[in-house]
Amino acid sequence: MTEYWKIATPSLLIFGKGKALKLSEAIDDLRYYRPFIVIDSKVKESLKGVDVQAVLSKYTPEYFDDFSTNPKTEQVNSLVKKLRIYKPDVVVGIGGGSTIDLAKTANLTYTNGGVIEDYLNGKKTENHLLPMIFLPTTAGTGSEASPFAVIKDDTKKSKRGIENLEFLPKLVILDPEFLKSLDKVMVAATGIDAVTHIIESFISRNANEITRSSAKGLLIDIIPNLEKAVFSDDINSYLKMLNAAFASRLLYPRTGLTIAHALSHPLGAYTNIHHGLAVAFFLRESMIYNQPACEDKLTDAIHLLGFGNINVFYEWLDNFFTKSGIAKEIYSFMIDHNPPFEIMASDAMKSSNIPSNPKNTSVTDLVQVIDNSYKYWGLK
Repeated sequence: MTEYWKIATPSLLIFGKGKALKLSEAIDDLRYYRPFIVIDSKVKESLKGVDVQAVLSKYTPEYFDDFSTNPKTEQVNSLVKKLRIYKPDVVVGIGGGSTIDLAKTANLTYTNGGVIEDYLNGKKTENHLLPMIFLPTTAGTGSEASPFAVIKDDTKKSKRGIENLEFLPKLVILDPEFLKSLDKVMVAATGIDAVTHIIESFISRNANEITRSSAKGLLIDIIPNLEKAVFSDDINSYLKMLNAAFASRLLYPRTGLTIAHALSHPLGAYTNIHHGLAVAFFLRESMIYNQPACEDKLTDAIHLLGFGNINVFYEWLDNFFTKSGIAKEIYSFMIDHNPPFEIMASDAMKSSNIPSNPKNTSVTDLVQVIDNSYKYWGLK
């Protein structure tokens, strides 16, 4: 059978400063009447979140904000119960990747019955999902443009993913003013997640000339925009980071990623560390591990990022981690966590990102990468 690439994107996109206030107008345009709002609790309390709630007030919608940084199966099922009572005609997710993944998986379970564990264990969907609208408030995961969702299953100490093309929303609204609700460390951590996505999709074993050509423009602009967003609170750079996170996510469902992301999920499952910080935790050592298998492509990527060689990039990364507060945040969070390295490595080997990793890997190799990462962050 011929192998086809599945190209799927959100149907509609609005982007620009203040565009979140167009949400009510868009709901009317799309002829929805009963929106259910899944929203990050901190965003809900922010000035921007209050403004958005004001424009939604005419619908008297139901809100759900009782979930964690790494949303859990029990929280998905709790949201599903709310959906069954409210019976919405559209689901709106306002927040980062956790919020959006929660909205996706609850929608899937609500429309197809049962509990989310059924689908994490391989049950197939039979019914269409409700349409969704996403307003990302971080510039990292790009979940608003992805056919994937990842949920934490505490009973198995794992973060597991589901792929469904109907996870692509009807509308995405990219408003840079939302990023002002984040502190500097979170802007930096989510930005590093976006940088990692682009590098990984560029060096992926499954990358090709089409995907690399698309990634080149993102690589050229992302470092200066990340620095301006973190250190200068620059609204234009916020928007460019949102655009980069969105665009990079359109690439890597086709290419796959590397061990940096494969390892980030078990780390999050065992410690509950924020996903952007988990990716930062493994970025440097995963690149060092993979470099021999993708020297030419990695060199191209580093040059496009604006660095003379890989060592100069590592120096920049070290300085950025320190100056942005990522290093302090990771150390203070992880110093009290001692997850099992070998079990984490075994869990990572089940990731869909292992086949696309540039270098063949094993549990033993991943244990070494984990150990090296702990040493890099001063935790050993």
